[in-house]
Amino acid sequence: MPLRDVTIRYLSLDSPADFVAKPSGCAGISFARVGAPMPELNRFFYAAVGHRWFWIDRLPWTRAQWMAYLEQPGMETWVLSVDGVPAGYAELTPHDDGSVELQYFGLLDAFIGQGLGAHMLGETVARAWAMGARRVLLNTCDLDHPAALANYEARGFCEYKKDVQRREIPLTPPGVWGEA
Repeated sequence: MPLRDVTIRYLSLDSPADFVAKPSGCAGISFARVGAPMPELNRFFYAAVGHRWFWIDRLPWTRAQWMAYLEQPGMETWVLSVDGVPAGYAELTPHDDGSVELQYFGLLDAFIGQGLGAHMLGETVARAWAMGARRVLLNTCDLDHPAALANYEARGFCEYKKDVQRREIPLTPPGVWGEA
């Protein structure tokens, strides 16, 4: 795989008062926590949401690796649905310093462009504060959806660090089913 410079931006939201909500006008939206670790579900969302954005790091994980990740203390997975159809997901992980990190977050292709990303971000951030967060963290990179950074900043997140990493990135994103 060729090497490529990837710019990663680390963002934080330091107070619930700084968050600018943007609820969706869509009817039939629900946001529900996955009650028990379910590696198959997280793997599905990781591959299906991330395939266009070169989310490749976890693709080779075994079921045992997924389970160990999901069994971290306090780790939560949330699923956004529209009229009962899963549309996207978010993973939240609390840290010892009192922060809660939005590890992964995204929508399935069929639901992009409907204002659901801003809505789901609001639901996810509300959950992070409810978990006792003193600060909500996330990161995004120049491989993510072109509107991701603008959505985070419009909701009140501020960049606190920027990093450029040289990474092996395929020439084309992997398909949902593993094909190039």
